[in-house]
This record gives sequence, structure tokens and C-alpha cells, in this order.
Amino acid sequence: MGKIVVIGSINMDIATELSEMPQIGETVKGNAAVISPGGKGANQAVAAAKLGGDVMMVGMIGNDAFGADALANLNSVCIDVTHVRSIDATTGLAMILRERGDNRIIVAPGANHAWPSDLPLTEIISEASIVLLQNEIPFPIIEKVVDIAARYHVPTIFDPAPVDHFPVSFLRKITYLTPNESESKQLPDDMLHGKTEALLVTLGKEGVQLCLPHEKVTIPAVPVDVKDSTGAGDTFNGAFAVAITSGKSLQEAVRFANKAAAISTTKIGAQSGMPILTDIES
Repeated sequence: MGKIVVIGSINMDIATELSEMPQIGETVKGNAAVISPGGKGANQAVAAAKLGGDVMMVGMIGNDAFGADALANLNSVCIDVTHVRSIDATTGLAMILRERGDNRIIVAPGANHAWPSDLPLTEIISEASIVLLQNEIPFPIIEKVVDIAARYHVPTIFDPAPVDHFPVSFLRKITYLTPNESESKQLPDDMLHGKTEALLVTLGKEGVQLCLPHEKVTIPAVPVDVKDSTGAGDTFNGAFAVAITSGKSLQEAVRFANKAAAISTTKIGAQSGMPILTDIES
């Protein structure tokens, strides 16, 4: 299994369960708030590490209690945090409102938007087997990472969330693009050009649509009793990276990632519900 490098966001999540979402100007009561590690980058790193991946996290945290907790959490699952930088800023924060298994999320990026210029990205990426990216850090950093990866023939996985108006020239350098259904509708129509090998559209309970240059295959989801969908997409991405770097075929990797994502929805919390390898095997 090769080295998985995750370059992205590190947050703390504050979540509460609601019986219904508030309207404008309305205050509603929620259940007790739960504070837990999050951020799409950190989530993907933890998902891959819990499944046995050799993972390095590259990201930014604040010089505060949340940052210390986030770093300790990454260390707890044996992620290489050599290039996690602490700066004089607030750690990224996500406010999560859950309603009947679905969620709405507001992100305050904090330190995630303050990247230094002296990170040795070329050295980090050139030694990777695959690089995972999301859109919760400054786009110039993402674009630079993708250019370096292309130069060194390192495959990339890009989760385009939150979705933006990405240049087509940038998207066509991505090896595996993993939007959800709503995000895929905001991307250019024909993505399977350039270096892009596959478009993987996650469809929740409907599974994953695997789009290849000359065919589309829907790989069904694993039916489970969903308690919390937060982090399911990140689990999919982390598990997919583990499967690809361990030599599985594209469809085998999607099936493996589908199982991991399904299991993650059966528990509360983005990272606490992420499975270990024996969960999938059983």
C-alpha cells in the first residue's frame, strides 16, 4: 500500500439534532451539542488511516484549544502530522444542524484559509502514491498541488465541495473527481477528458454512478439504518484512496468505499462512525 497524502481542511464540529429546521428569525430547541473533530481534509485522512492506510495530513490549525484537540485526534490514529502547521488564528469551525438523518452545515474556515508559502509541497507530493483534495482551503493552493501532482504523475482525488466555478483546465488534470449528485450538476457537462480517468458521482442511498469515457455504471449502495450522514462522503473518499493504493480495480475500489460510507452513517459523528477494516470484511 502506498502513501496517501491528504491536503486540506482541519476543523472542529459543533453539532445538534433538531426536530425541524428553524425559519428565518425563529429560535428552536435542539438536543445537547456534540463537539468533535472534523473538516473534510481531516475526515478523509482519518477514514483512510482507520482502514489501514499510510496517511500524511497537510493542513492548518489555530493556536487554540480546538487546534490542540484536532492535532491530538490525528495523532490518535497514527497519521503523519509533520506538515500540520499551527498559527495565530482560530481553528476552522463547522456548525452542523441534523434533522431526521440529514444535515445542513455552515463552515467558518479560520486557519484553513491562512496557508504559508514555505510548505515543501513538491517534496511532499512527489513522494506520494495518491493525493486527496477538497475545496475547503484556498483554491490557489489546490491548483498548485494538482499541477505538482500532474508533473510527477501522482494520481489525485478531488472532492469539489463546497462546489465552485472551477476552471475546466484544472478539473481535467484530476484523476478521480468525486462530487455528490447536486455538485455534479454544477460542473461542466463533459469532464472525461485530459487526465481524468473517472467521474464518481455519489448518490447517497442510490449508490455511486461511475462515469467512464465510454460507459456509465451504477454501483448500488449497501442498505443500512442511517443515523447520521455527516462525513459519509469523506469516508467514501478516504476508503477509495485506500482501495486504489492497495491495488484494487476501479469498480472494486468503489464497492469497498461504498461499504465504508454505509457503515459510517450508522453512528453519530463524522469520524466516530468511520469503520476499521474488519467492519468492512464482516
